[in-house]
Amino acid sequence: MSQNLPRRPFIVEHTSNSPTTESGDIAPAPPPTPAQPHLLKSRRPSLAISTVSASSQGDVHTGKSWAERVEDPWLPLILTLDGGGIRGYASLLIIERLMDEVAVWENYFEQLEQPNQARRKVFEAKDLLPAHYFDFMYGTSTGGLIATMLGRLRMNVPDCLAYYKVVGNSLFAHRRNILPLGTKYKHKPLEKAVKEIVRKHCPVHVDQPCDGEDWLPWHLDEQGEEPVYLEPYTADSTKRICQSICLTATHGTAVNEAYLLRSYNHYYDAHAPFWLTQYNIGADKLRIWEATRATSAAPFFFKALTADVLDETRTKTTRTSFKDGGIRQNNPSVAAYTEFLSLYGDDRRPALLLSIGTGVPSKENDGFGETWPGPLGHIPAVKKLAETFAVFKNMLVKYTQGEQTHQTMVLEAKGQHTWYKRLNVDKGLQNMKLDNWVDSEEVQTTTDATNKKSTKKTTIPGGQTLRRMEEATNTYLHRTQDSHEHAPPSTMLVQVAEKMVRHRRAREASGETERWEYYMGLRLRDGVCLGREEEEEVGVFKVVGGK
Repeated sequence: MSQNLPRRPFIVEHTSNSPTTESGDIAPAPPPTPAQPHLLKSRRPSLAISTVSASSQGDVHTGKSWAERVEDPWLPLILTLDGGGIRGYASLLIIERLMDEVAVWENYFEQLEQPNQARRKVFEAKDLLPAHYFDFMYGTSTGGLIATMLGRLRMNVPDCLAYYKVVGNSLFAHRRNILPLGTKYKHKPLEKAVKEIVRKHCPVHVDQPCDGEDWLPWHLDEQGEEPVYLEPYTADSTKRICQSICLTATHGTAVNEAYLLRSYNHYYDAHAPFWLTQYNIGADKLRIWEATRATSAAPFFFKALTADVLDETRTKTTRTSFKDGGIRQNNPSVAAYTEFLSLYGDDRRPALLLSIGTGVPSKENDGFGETWPGPLGHIPAVKKLAETFAVFKNMLVKYTQGEQTHQTMVLEAKGQHTWYKRLNVDKGLQNMKLDNWVDSEEVQTTTDATNKKSTKKTTIPGGQTLRRMEEATNTYLHRTQDSHEHAPPSTMLVQVAEKMVRHRRAREASGETERWEYYMGLRLRDGVCLGREEEEEVGVFKVVGGK
């Protein structure tokens, strides 16, 4: 049954100055103007937007009516993140802007629905958790790292951006001096960085020390039980929380099939459609740092992760090597959609599947840069040999297929004006290699008491690389026209944010208290519901005048 948040009739006053149609009715208000960069916190949606009719054909084709409707509060909202090495920073910048828009919509609805200012919740973008809005987060390679930080560790975006810079500098600032067949970078810095992130942001060990060795699957017993004993996730599960899925590849999977490292237990229904791609079943007993290593192990760049996991029968363990999921599916949106169909049936669609890329790559360059490390990689014959070796040895699927996957999803969703959306910087990052990391220098001039000036140079790790992505992403998100899609990126952000907020608020108002508390992470600590002060502590909301 369709559910809509109330449209308040007093929002737009019918005055003599109100625009009207020939019949005398109030004319539909224009959509809200997309926010200018860095001005989002001072803007709120125009109150007039609530008068637009959801039945208008124009609204249907622009995506506006989709954003306004909540058919089922508990239909999942899905986020997918492409792989792209350091270019994943651009994905995080898009999510940061999205959460700015989410804060605008939250405060807008709060103002409408809570007349008592003393009890009104205040939503600040920097405190909002994407895990409070999305049910599943899929990621490949560094997209898997982001999905794990935002979903499994329930981090906010500013913290993720800060850690991404640290990880980027640790991984790509120092290349190894190795033999031609070795890997280009050391994998230990990534392991160390992820363990440190887990120690500081573990959502379970809040009041006790965390050693950074947490398992990827939620609620996995530390006494040695395998994930096979975890309760399988179903569409009717009420004790559910935001889940993270890292796409990787193994030597045993088919050429075009990814291997999914899930934070939940999953089995395919015997009555699932025969045409549905069935990935590996269950959840694997891997640490969070192991899962992020597994999805990021790009051939020639990082050493593959080898671990003992259950085989397809789920009865015995087998030694398995994992490598970068980009070899199979660099854009995980099809895998995410397939998993949804396996859980909810092929007659339903997700409330939202938001796909975020790492920049449209050059058609002449697959983004890997030197596939053979060292100076030998510059020799044309050696470079060609290395690329051919990668294709046949690792069944390498080029990163440009992320856009091909996007076109597949557009056909399935019949456009981007309903449940499927993709945001991907299309200019400025085409030739940026996955391991591009160029420092910059900042010159500071100071004047002392005697009016004597002095200058000081400061090195910014990865400064040139980060600034390039920031400028390209800002230009992309600020664009107000798009001849290729139903709406420009700036409008898509507004619509997606509105959809996210309407669903979260509809869930809160659904009356399903236990389900809501589990979803918001209020029962992570031994299944006990947190008190009001603890709710505020974990970033659920803040109250004006409250603690």
